[in-house]
Amino acid sequence: MVTLRVAVLILVLANLLALAVWKGGLGAGSSGGEPERLSNQLNPERLRLVVESSQPAPAPPPAPVVAAPAESAPAPEPVPAPPTQAADAAPPACVAFSGLTADQAAELSARVAKTGSGFKLSESRGVGTTSWWVHIPSQGNKEGADRKAAELRRLGVEDLFIVQDAGPNQFAISLGLFKNEQAAGRHLNLLREKGVRSAQIASRGANVLRVEVRGPSDSLATLASDLSERLRGANRLECAP
Repeated sequence: MVTLRVAVLILVLANLLALAVWKGGLGAGSSGGEPERLSNQLNPERLRLVVESSQPAPAPPPAPVVAAPAESAPAPEPVPAPPTQAADAAPPACVAFSGLTADQAAELSARVAKTGSGFKLSESRGVGTTSWWVHIPSQGNKEGADRKAAELRRLGVEDLFIVQDAGPNQFAISLGLFKNEQAAGRHLNLLREKGVRSAQIASRGANVLRVEVRGPSDSLATLASDLSERLRGANRLECAP
């Protein structure tokens, strides 16, 4: 029975202690109780409502890109046009005179000098063919040459003579001397038509003087025609301008 009484007493004391704690009997005397204590702990004026979102916050918009002003390309320098020949300028030309004597070369130079500037002269000397000789080779002696000449006359060839000068061509029969090979060839063909079979052509050379004249084609054509008439016996040839 004593044990039961002790247990009941302890239970009562525990209830009283619990009541005292609930009433604030163990705290400060000025305490306002459980509601005031809860109010002081919460500090409602400092509370901030935070709403959580399941979606991430949107990223800030990208800063606008301001394009830098493009540098203006430098204007291309004008390319000078290649020089063109004037429409009325005549192309260059060249004409050569070969087989000249010293006097003829001097006359040619003087004639060109009178026409004024615009022409260039170049002179060269050498050994070359000056003529083509149609003939019958040496007959060895005068009697043989006379017999051959008489035979030619019977064939109708009258333009001939017997070479008397000493040398390899002594007692040859000359049938013509020509300035160009074409004319000599034509004469040889005429002789063969008459029955002359032993005639032939030989070139004859000597020291020759050649003068080339260069200048505008129109002016040079007139000058060359004038020189051709004055330089009798000279060969007029074409040459590189």
